[in-house]
Amino acid sequence: MGEQQHSLTSATGDSRPANPSWPTVAATTIRLWFERHHNGGRRAASRRQRGVLVLSAVVAMAIGALVTLAFTQHGQQLPAARPSDAAQSTTPNQLAIAAANRSEAAAWIADQVLPGTVIACDPLMCTALEAAKVPASSLYVLQPATPDPLNSVVVVATPAVRNQFGARLATVYAPQLIASFGSGAERIDVRYVVPDGAAAFQASLASDRSARITAGQLLLSNKNVKASAQARAALLAGDVDPRLLVTLGLLAHEMPVQLVIFDDSSPGASSTVPLRGAEIGAAKSAGLSAMLTFLAAQRSPYLPAVHQLAKSAGGQPVVTVQFDAPAPLGLGGS
Repeated sequence: MGEQQHSLTSATGDSRPANPSWPTVAATTIRLWFERHHNGGRRAASRRQRGVLVLSAVVAMAIGALVTLAFTQHGQQLPAARPSDAAQSTTPNQLAIAAANRSEAAAWIADQVLPGTVIACDPLMCTALEAAKVPASSLYVLQPATPDPLNSVVVVATPAVRNQFGARLATVYAPQLIASFGSGAERIDVRYVVPDGAAAFQASLASDRSARITAGQLLLSNKNVKASAQARAALLAGDVDPRLLVTLGLLAHEMPVQLVIFDDSSPGASSTVPLRGAEIGAAKSAGLSAMLTFLAAQRSPYLPAVHQLAKSAGGQPVVTVQFDAPAPLGLGGS
């Protein structure tokens, strides 16, 4: 409607001369009054005529002021309405994005995090976790007055939690990112809480990686172990979960194993998080069955969350093994 009004105004201005301003009208009226007043020879102007002229000047000035004010206000109101409409059409639905991220994070935690792990979360995220079948007994609800998340093992860093603890959440309380969902301001991070502080944790990470590299080298030197290029590289870089290293070492002591690939299902995890999953092949199908029996007989923390028959990307029959998050520090599994 604003554009239609603008075009009509322009057309009117083109079809007739512009109206004189109210100061011009006032000046002309006063000039005429003086001319009639000083024409003493004729004395044709009466007191009534002078009053009419003065009144006309006042009316003309008032009308001019009102017209000017109306057009000024009209011109100020039209541009203000357009940005509002444009902003509404381009603003994403932040509530829907946040809800989707919570749902995705809750489903991953319910499937991937070790049962019984204490998980810190804000009230809304805790509700989503309960809906995903995470027991309420495993949830540590973060209230606005909660000073830190140190009573938990994992903290779900929603925007509200990040705002509550600030930079200390990632630099002091929970420096390791084990999964992330979404992006931007609405993203949700799943972090590993370290009770002894970030400095002690970083020192542990360095020594732990060194121990994993040594264990990987020993595993590759075992004559019962054959490894693909990817699996060999992961072992030599110290990228394999310590529970997997211990389990594979015991398995290779019992039977030949083929290490096809090491992987993980932790989206957005930091590079310090070791790979918790593997695909293991065997020369004969009987070897796969023996592996499943061996894995099922293990006890925590070396009992995998997943151990089942599958096929690799190349179609090879394999046993899929995966441990729960978070990965422990040290080859002792704790």
